[in-house]
Amino acid sequence: MKKFFLFCIFFFGLISIHSQEQVTVSPETKDRSRWDLVWRSAVLPGWGLLHAKEYRKARFTMIVTSILVLSELKGHKEEVERKQEFENSRNLFILYSNFYPQPDPGMITFLANYQHSKQDDLEGVRSRNDLRLALLGAKYIFQLAYTYWRGIKWEEEDNTSGFDLNIRTYAQSDARDQVRDTFGMDLRYRFNF
Repeated sequence: MKKFFLFCIFFFGLISIHSQEQVTVSPETKDRSRWDLVWRSAVLPGWGLLHAKEYRKARFTMIVTSILVLSELKGHKEEVERKQEFENSRNLFILYSNFYPQPDPGMITFLANYQHSKQDDLEGVRSRNDLRLALLGAKYIFQLAYTYWRGIKWEEEDNTSGFDLNIRTYAQSDARDQVRDTFGMDLRYRFNF
């Protein structure tokens, strides 16, 4: 299951690279909704930005999310290992104290210190995992907020494709003139297709 999940993360991360290179004309409707971007980003972070044709930002979002998810998975695996080590150290202490009727105080102290060090290791890993999870949650909420904000601008944009050619010519001002007069003309051409 983990391999499938990791494959999906990296596959969707590479889709943004592949989709940027494809040149296909897709008919878009005039109805744009910011919520269309938000729900896509809620399902897969970065998908909404891909839909809005923000390829760099989508790729960045997918990569950062992938890194944080992989970090969280690695931390979970480390926590399971540390928990197993702590349980083994506790079982070793109990086994030693039950096996010997007159246990050595030095050995009891050593085993107790070993058990406490493993417990400290486990607590340290758990606190790091809590931090990783908080970073992942904050990044998720932040990317949803950014996608919503980007969706507001995206709704207002013109969704036709074409070229805008704006040319403005200015006159040169003479150093003796105090007033800079502009003359010329504005040429505006819009090619929509």
